[in-house]
Amino acid sequence: MRLYIAVLDDVPDYIVPTLVAHGMLSAHLKFVDNPVYQDWIQNSFKKCVVRVNRKEFDRIAALPDVFLGYESTTLGGEKCSAIALPCATDQLPNVLKFAKLWKPLVTT
Repeated sequence: MRLYIAVLDDVPDYIVPTLVAHGMLSAHLKFVDNPVYQDWIQNSFKKCVVRVNRKEFDRIAALPDVFLGYESTTLGGEKCSAIALPCATDQLPNVLKFAKLWKPLVTT
């Protein structure tokens, strides 16, 4: 089982760690009583962050059991991260299965 954290591709690199941290904490509060989430915490805890375009983001946001995160100061409260309830690899929606892992666009 794996948890996916999708971040819109136009989010500046420097704010992604904060966005992911805040989003994951809020998603945890949303999912904490869900048996699937509890199983993931106890038996897997695998997760990955992916970079998605707007079309992919909208498809992920439409999935059941998704938390939509935002960063209010820098990004004006726009929903720009989506954290899906963990699921088994064989049940993973294609939009997540083929998403590219997040990496900084700007190299130093």
